[in-house]
Amino acid sequence: MEERPVPALTPQRAALYSLFIPGSSQFLSGRRIRAVALLVGIVLLLALVAWWQTPVLYLPVAALWLWNVWDGYRLAQGRESRLTLPLLLGALVVYTIALGVVDVRFGRLFSDWRRVQPYVTALANPELFTYPTEDRIGVGPIQVPCIDPLPPPDREATSDPQVIFSAPCADVGDTITIVGRGFFPDVQGELRWLNPIGDIQRVTREGQQVVFTPDASGTFTETIRVPQAVPVPQRPGPGETQTHAVRAIQQRPFGSPVMTETLALVLEKMGETIALAFLSTVLGVIFAVPLSFFAARNLMDANVVTRAVYYVVRTALNIIRSIETLMWAIIFAVWVGLGPFAGTLALWLHTVAALGKLYSEAIESIDPGPIEAIRATGARWPQVVIYAVLPQIMPTFTSFTVYRWDINVRLSTVIGLVSDAGIGFLVVQWIRLNRFSSMATALIAIILVVASLDYFSGWVRQRIIEGGPTVQRRSGLRTIARAVMVIVFIAAFIWSWRIARIDLIELVRGAPDGLRIAQSFTVPDMFDRPQQRTTLSRPLPVPCESGETGGGDANLTLTPPCGPPGTPLLIEATGLPPNQLVSVRWQFEDEAFLRIRSNCCTTDADGNLQLETTISPLMEVGREGGLEEAGAVVITWEEVAGSLRFSDSFHTVVDLSIETLLMALLATTFGSLFAIPLSFFAARNIMGNSPLGRGVYYAFRTLFNITRSIEPLILVLIAGVWVGLGPFAGMLALALNNIPNLGKLFSESIEEIDTGPVDAVRATGANSMQTLVYAIAPQLVPRFLAFILYQWDINIRMSTVIGFVGGGGIGRQFQLWVSTNQYSAAGMATWAIVAMVWSMDYLSARAREEMV
Repeated sequence: MEERPVPALTPQRAALYSLFIPGSSQFLSGRRIRAVALLVGIVLLLALVAWWQTPVLYLPVAALWLWNVWDGYRLAQGRESRLTLPLLLGALVVYTIALGVVDVRFGRLFSDWRRVQPYVTALANPELFTYPTEDRIGVGPIQVPCIDPLPPPDREATSDPQVIFSAPCADVGDTITIVGRGFFPDVQGELRWLNPIGDIQRVTREGQQVVFTPDASGTFTETIRVPQAVPVPQRPGPGETQTHAVRAIQQRPFGSPVMTETLALVLEKMGETIALAFLSTVLGVIFAVPLSFFAARNLMDANVVTRAVYYVVRTALNIIRSIETLMWAIIFAVWVGLGPFAGTLALWLHTVAALGKLYSEAIESIDPGPIEAIRATGARWPQVVIYAVLPQIMPTFTSFTVYRWDINVRLSTVIGLVSDAGIGFLVVQWIRLNRFSSMATALIAIILVVASLDYFSGWVRQRIIEGGPTVQRRSGLRTIARAVMVIVFIAAFIWSWRIARIDLIELVRGAPDGLRIAQSFTVPDMFDRPQQRTTLSRPLPVPCESGETGGGDANLTLTPPCGPPGTPLLIEATGLPPNQLVSVRWQFEDEAFLRIRSNCCTTDADGNLQLETTISPLMEVGREGGLEEAGAVVITWEEVAGSLRFSDSFHTVVDLSIETLLMALLATTFGSLFAIPLSFFAARNIMGNSPLGRGVYYAFRTLFNITRSIEPLILVLIAGVWVGLGPFAGMLALALNNIPNLGKLFSESIEEIDTGPVDAVRATGANSMQTLVYAIAPQLVPRFLAFILYQWDINIRMSTVIGFVGGGGIGRQFQLWVSTNQYSAAGMATWAIVAMVWSMDYLSARAREEMV
């Protein structure tokens, strides 16, 4: 059979194809990536506009569709269009919707700045050290109001020091004079008013706190006005009086500075934070190492069985690591209860998955030569691992382990946001109580510890990469040093175990709950069917003279049809759905109801139901507090009334998933816009070696290293006070965290640029701007874009949990579903998170491969 020639793709035909199916002519022209991008992009933009019901944005989507037609026409002519316009049109749609979904209101950053000022200024006044004080407290009673005769006060005055009033009684608003004797000379004190029920308030004059300073003899005199210190319902009646008091307090410091209670508590919780991170890292390594060998393709590619094991283990690791640690903490809190044990389990599980993946990738990149040589000797699989694999991977494993411990310390600082473990618990409580100086103490501790560990872990990893020992020791002291390190490690492990309050019995006892949660998560609440409620009812007069019998549904009979409370009652129903769970209730006159029996009842195979009970006293009419009209017996059940549909949980998850993605997108965008210019100030080769240049360089590098130590979830608490709780606060917190993270990465890229092109362009006589455009930007743009995509990937992960503290996104709804035992709905949210993270992992990895 003779084949017909394929018609040539003329420009007119190409335009027609793309008019009906976007990207079709590009595909036929051999530009498949562009074709898929256009088709998927236009479909997603249309879906986004339709979902958020913003019809005006159909115009830029239509313009993009027309550009797709024009592009197909030009490609058929052998010409190619620039991608600037379609990218701008797509960005216009996405960012317009994002600004509305995230509820971005930039004006609040300025109008509500005063709300966040106390948090910023508190960083300069942390509660670190204080002097012990010697206190002098004098109390003098006074009666309010004055009556005649005046009874003696029911409160004793102090004799040393003394507080004496110019009169024994006064009315509210009267001016009285207070004389104090026996106080510390020249030491300032405060006056406080005590009402009869023990409430204390500061004594003020013209809105200012009244303070006193005794003279050289320890005496002071102050005039005050009697305040209204008793609520109206508790004021004395006519001819009655109450005894109030004024307390004069002095605190004189002495001795050497000591730690404040706040600092002591911060150090205790910081130790707990480090202990949780250390224990979860050690236990994570113990479990991750064996799993990593099963997740390494080069070791598990021998046959069908081992390949199946590889795919199962690798998939499990990827799913677990896609779910943020705080989500695991909520799940384990249901399993074993609130506390550090749940936080440790969450950190441990995420560490196993993360290290298992890193270790397996390290194993896959080893030299296959030693493996083949050992296998050629007939060695078994364990021998191949011990003699051919371990010697190659130990340095890399050690580097990854130190890096993970650094991450776990950061995560431990916020694990207290969903439990009472670690320093994050203190930060949450102090922010909510407006204890700004206490909060500042905790934040400074977090910054110092995280920055120190970041530096230490970076130094250790660098030494491992360079192949040198981390500590230089004489050969004769190595045995002693190793013994000391082992002892310290064991002591730290035991201490961490006790701090984490590990309770394996509770873990086993809570296993049924954990398995139930896991089962519900595995089958998410994605679909349901519409339910229709059906009701049968029959009046029940109690007693019989309180109403007429009969009426109601014929399929429901009551024997007897009426009677006094306590009378045996037989409830019979026919014509019900077979094997159907129904609810049988006492129905009261106001439509309220009460189940006759819990977990009742199920009809038989013929749709019949019989239930024996006694008439409830609550149904009685006419008794005191009883019914005014006769109640009824009601049977209700629900039946499927329609076809399969997406559940309400699915619609909620889609809405919040889009919100989560857009929050991450805006945070990455705004973070990048600020980080790019600031990064040049943190690049040594840009700032030069002058004193001013070095000063600016170190200032910006230090600022980046300090601010990136604060986790976004802590920043959300502050941002929520600033601009209000919601997705805007979450986006703002992520953006503030992105600026130092991206600034550091960008500055390091600037320092690594090749100076050859720069010198070549400058040799032509180009000025600084031309050098930047033609020699520096071409080197930096691909790296910057790769880092931005990487940060967006991280922001999506963080956006899934930012809602735990009021930052919007899917996290808050997940927490709510778990707390109300709606585990299937929470499973829907979990799978959506996994899908988002996996998709972004893949897309960002492919994009970074193309750019770098």
